[in-house]
Amino acid sequence: MISIFKTNIGDENELVNIAQRLNKHLPDINWNVDLADCDRILRVESKDNNNDFIESLFRKMGFLCVNLEVFHTAPQ
Repeated sequence: MISIFKTNIGDENELVNIAQRLNKHLPDINWNVDLADCDRILRVESKDNNNDFIESLFRKMGFLCVNLEVFHTAPQ
């Protein structure tokens, strides 16, 4: 599954802080953030639906994180 989120990550320093938390709590996901995009898009690829946890984690850290779209991929 691929999930797309709108965030308000401002810069590389904030991204490093978020990366530490995401990697600690969800080590099996692949993710990236496009800081050049006006919506600071977070793209998450995972076998499981972690969307609620990701949104909650961002909120607890003081960031916006809104799920825009979910794509279900074929099993591999």
